[in-house]
This record gives sequence, structure tokens and C-alpha cells, in this order.
Amino acid sequence: MLKSIIHFFRGRKIKKNTQHDRMPQFPDLQMNPAVTIFVDDNQKSSIKEMENFVKVSMKPKRIRFVILTEFIKDDFLQTDTMFFIEKNDFGKLGLLKKEKEAFLKSFQDMILINLSNNNENLLNDYIVSCIDSKFKIGHSNTNMKLHDLVIDYGIEKNDVERLKILFKYLLMLFRNTNEK
Repeated sequence: MLKSIIHFFRGRKIKKNTQHDRMPQFPDLQMNPAVTIFVDDNQKSSIKEMENFVKVSMKPKRIRFVILTEFIKDDFLQTDTMFFIEKNDFGKLGLLKKEKEAFLKSFQDMILINLSNNNENLLNDYIVSCIDSKFKIGHSNTNMKLHDLVIDYGIEKNDVERLKILFKYLLMLFRNTNEK
């Protein structure tokens, strides 16, 4: 019963957040776009590698990570580039508390890269719909209606390798001749 209530309210919020006539804007990689990367708790170990790769390849003005976790462990170093969404950040109806949702909506970066696989109770879709990026990139296990570009990484499980594949796709789409 509770899951169906959570599905109802999250589905309604997703629909409300995606009803805006948002026109996707293809990112100009030469303009150093601001990047937000959405990951799960189990992907935290490779955040530093992901950050290094994105800084070298895309040269963003700013890079932020949205991390979906049960709770923040004391041994994990937090920085201003990481935004944690914990289990207790959600209300009884499964929606984010107002201050967390408002802060998440303030992420108006150029590119959102969704590497999260957690879509239990529409959680992934709900978080992606709350972020107002100009260009949203997902993978084959995500809701295609919420993303402007969906890439199938095949059997590749390493997040840094997935980012390398994504970057090559973006270079090809942008018709950049400097592709290596």
C-alpha cells in the first residue's frame, strides 16, 4: 500500500516537473559547461577518478555530484561539490523535503549525466526530474522520456570507462575533429 502511494506522488511530481516545455540545448564542450553527475552510494569509490576524467576531458567550469545514499558515513570526506540525498531527506509520501528539493532544483548546470541505477519506487526518475539541467544524459536502464540523450554502454560496468564512452559520443555529435 505504501509503495503505491509513493509511486502515485512521485509519478505526479515527475509529470509536473517534465511538463515544462524544456527545449534541450546541446552542450558546447568548448564553452566549458558546468556538469552534474548523479550516482548511487555504491559508486562513491570511483568519484575521484570520475572527477579527474571530467576535469581533464570536458574542462568544466564546475562539476557537482549528486549522491543517492542510505546515510552519510562518517569516514567519507564531503566537499562542496557533493550533494548527498539520504533516506531521511524524504517525507512520508516519498517526496524530497522542501529545502532539499529547492536546493536540487537550483542545479541549473548545462549537462546532467545520470549514472545511477537505483529506480526503486521511481526514485531515479524523480531525482532526475528535479534537476533543471539544459541537457540530460542517461543510460539504457533509465526513463528515456526524461533524458535528451540515452546511451547503451553495453557490458561496461566501470563508471570512468562509461564516461570515456560518453565523451567520445559527445565529441562525435559535436563533430569535433580533435577526438583522440
